[in-house]
Amino acid sequence: MTDIKFPYYSGYIQNPRALGYISLTKFIQVHKNPDEKTLDIIKQISIAREEKNEKLKAKLKQRLNAFTPSVYLNIGDARRYKNIKAFTGLMQIDLDKIPTEEEAIGLKEHIFHTHEEIACAYLSPSRRGVKALMRIKTPSMIGGAFTREYAIDRYKAMHRAVEQEFLQYGYFDSSTKNSILPLFLSYDKDLLFRSLDECKIWTTEKWIDKEYENLNEDDTFKHSDYDNHNKATDIVINAIRTITDNGHPQVRTASLILGSRVGAGYISRQEAYDLMENLIKSNSYLQKNVRGYIKTSRWGIDNGINNPKYF
Repeated sequence: MTDIKFPYYSGYIQNPRALGYISLTKFIQVHKNPDEKTLDIIKQISIAREEKNEKLKAKLKQRLNAFTPSVYLNIGDARRYKNIKAFTGLMQIDLDKIPTEEEAIGLKEHIFHTHEEIACAYLSPSRRGVKALMRIKTPSMIGGAFTREYAIDRYKAMHRAVEQEFLQYGYFDSSTKNSILPLFLSYDKDLLFRSLDECKIWTTEKWIDKEYENLNEDDTFKHSDYDNHNKATDIVINAIRTITDNGHPQVRTASLILGSRVGAGYISRQEAYDLMENLIKSNSYLQKNVRGYIKTSRWGIDNGINNPKYF
């Protein structure tokens, strides 16, 4: 029976190093039947979300694992594009902000039974989203060797094609084009799955730049924004860490910038929220009004999304 392993991480966003590997089979098991400790944390997160206690929710989330099901990294390496060693042949799909749990359940069942490339599909922790892992042709080669930059862009080209297919359902989150975007642990006892041997393999690609379609094995790759996720976050991390006065305008500006990168698909909204919250809490000057600065940061992220900026 075919199986795939991929890295897992701490849910603490500022500790992005791979802790080990988990098989897809085990991944499905822990999402369908988590241990009591994990189930208790997830239930607490659900309660905190209903009570709109964002501080507690973020703290609890850090106790869960995250995964990068699309790529291999060495254990101990940070979750960065430059550390990708190979692709796994899986693609993360995320349908978000679905109005009701009933609609989310129906959409989960529909996409799973309609698209035979999907290995598993399950509800998000909020039960207002659907997450899935899709079997894809493993992007890898130029001239018979692994070329990271080209493989990353082949993955994005397949993601564009998948996005065009899934736009008919609405709610598609394009940030999953980032192959190192962390996928956080969830729970759905009614998770749907099929073995990898039963899955079809998605092969369709959609390139933005026509020159890519004519690449030959000897071509040198020259156009890649494969480290944009880190560029998007590094500038914000540096900006917040250096704040010593005049907090709200600086938090607002940094958050608008980060939101524009969310809109461009380099980082997810939730990852941006968590990053800003952790940065605010770790800055001694901003400690005097943590709740207010977090509120400002979320306003900035949400408004920046509407004005996407690309590198």
